[in-house]
Amino acid sequence: MPWDRAWVEAEARRLAPLLEGQHAVVVSGPDAVVAAAVALAIAEVHGTTRRVAIADLVGDVLPLHDAVNAGPDDDPHGISDSFLYGVSLNKIARPLASGGVFVMPSGTESVALEAIYNNERWRRLAAGFQQVGALLLLVAVRDVPGFDALCRYVGALLPVGESAAPNIPEVRTLWMAPPPPPREEQRKVERARTVAAEDRGQRQSRLFASLAAAAAVVLAVLWSWPMLQARFFPGEPIGAADADSTATGNAARDSASGRIPDDSTAMRTDTVVVAEAPPLAPGDTGPATTRSGPLVVANPADSSQAAAFAVYFVAANTIEEARPPEAVDALSAVAISPVRLGADGGRWYRVTVGAGADSAQATALLTRLRGAEQIGATSGSIIRVPYAFRLEQGLATDDTDAALARWRARGIRAYALRQTTGTVTIYTGAFQTPAQATLLADSLQGAGIPPTLVYRTGRTF
Repeated sequence: MPWDRAWVEAEARRLAPLLEGQHAVVVSGPDAVVAAAVALAIAEVHGTTRRVAIADLVGDVLPLHDAVNAGPDDDPHGISDSFLYGVSLNKIARPLASGGVFVMPSGTESVALEAIYNNERWRRLAAGFQQVGALLLLVAVRDVPGFDALCRYVGALLPVGESAAPNIPEVRTLWMAPPPPPREEQRKVERARTVAAEDRGQRQSRLFASLAAAAAVVLAVLWSWPMLQARFFPGEPIGAADADSTATGNAARDSASGRIPDDSTAMRTDTVVVAEAPPLAPGDTGPATTRSGPLVVANPADSSQAAAFAVYFVAANTIEEARPPEAVDALSAVAISPVRLGADGGRWYRVTVGAGADSAQATALLTRLRGAEQIGATSGSIIRVPYAFRLEQGLATDDTDAALARWRARGIRAYALRQTTGTVTIYTGAFQTPAQATLLADSLQGAGIPPTLVYRTGRTF
């Protein structure tokens, strides 16, 4: 659907009167970015007469993220930290330049969770906003479990970009049908349909003629190929093996560097072009077996809360070449993992950055890396790496730096994630499958370190 500033402001002016007399509303639509932009514009309209707070229940959704101009030194806490760890909402609210509008960012953890959406606390917050005559706008995603419960706690839903009003029991739907297109636009559509119907038969005739001509050329080449080969390519056929190996080598290099070989291997997330994650090498989907026996995941019950998503930064033939720039190396959860890449399963050192429970956090990190020009505009991918080796657990936050230094002195590239209990766990490596982790498992065993493969959990800090 269209999204430019003029359209957003016009839509906000059209929908803003529906919120008169409302004090808490869920704003949602097919496109979360558009919904957030409209919510922000509506907040600016109502912010002239009362205080308005916007909560990001999507996860670093661009319009709200950009509105607060969050920098690397800003407090990263948000809704998730408030609901999961008790951080005060007053602390996380960021005032905008308009003065009457505040944005509450998503925070350091995934926010699109049933535990947050389906939470009785929203009912109390809605009542509080009503008591002081303020307005609370919750930008949320329809497909997240607990969305209907969130709407019932708040009491009202404002659909953005919906062609029909959603029906959720016990929830007021503040829906206004979009205006019909101008009559001139309707006439253009009708003329286009007429021309398309008239031209369909001509296109089919041209297609059949082209196919017949192409078939004739192919048959002629096949019939004359033995004579052409004998005249111009005497001896054994050449090039087949070399071409296959060259293609394989190029594919391996493309996978290792994160480059996009062509437009077909890219996808677009919001406004971020994300390269396709490299495929698994042969053998990485089978049983995980090390030199000392099978490699078993130690915490299978934690699979649903794994911090699985990261940014695939680069891969190199040596660990020295894989070492990221200082600015990237200083980020949280930087893992350098030995993996097999390419059709030949050669050993590479893959660098991944970050650890998030959903892809939205990784996409936000990728956006920041691109903005700092640490990754090219069309490089990088979001990769799912839920497995890692646990080195230590139950540490106090103050002991983390010393623990990481100890592992670094032993030649182990380690990183830390904070758990919901407040303690810290130390990990090394980040892998797509247990079988992919066997290279590092053998290295750890050789160094006298028991390889404890786990679903990595926790959040960066």
